[in-house]
Amino acid sequence: MNWKDNINTLKEIYDGHYQIILDFATNDFIKFALSDEYKYVWVYSHETKNSLNWNTYELPLSSDQQNYKMLARNISFDFIMPTNDFKTILPIIGPGITLTQLNVLPKYYLRPVTIKGKTRYDLLLNECDYLFEIDIPSATDYGTIRSSDRDYLQSLLENEQINWDDLP
Repeated sequence: MNWKDNINTLKEIYDGHYQIILDFATNDFIKFALSDEYKYVWVYSHETKNSLNWNTYELPLSSDQQNYKMLARNISFDFIMPTNDFKTILPIIGPGITLTQLNVLPKYYLRPVTIKGKTRYDLLLNECDYLFEIDIPSATDYGTIRSSDRDYLQSLLENEQINWDDLP
């Protein structure tokens, strides 16, 4: 079997968890994946544009909730927004993103950058009621969308608005 046979195809990656390898998708694909039935979007390790350059920001330095004006760079953070609010900012987010759509806010110990494999998706399912996780690289490359809901991923493959031969 040729590795390209796995592109834009639904495969079970762990018991009860499925994946589609996306053929050069961009952030524009996300609008097809988002469901109005899920409350939140959780973006992992978001980096501001021009993160290598020194830029002026107002940022918190501790948990006192006060922001301080400073020059900063290499800013990376996770954030959660209601799905409808996220839809409004999606067009201005730069290329490349990793996110999960979910119904329950994650506990403090759930950090996707440190939890891998089946354990990650079991926790997302059992503790966050996630619909999907998508990873779209900033450079033109293969991305992935994963879900425990096989029917949901199948519905994406059958969505006539998505051109699977030329993903947005």
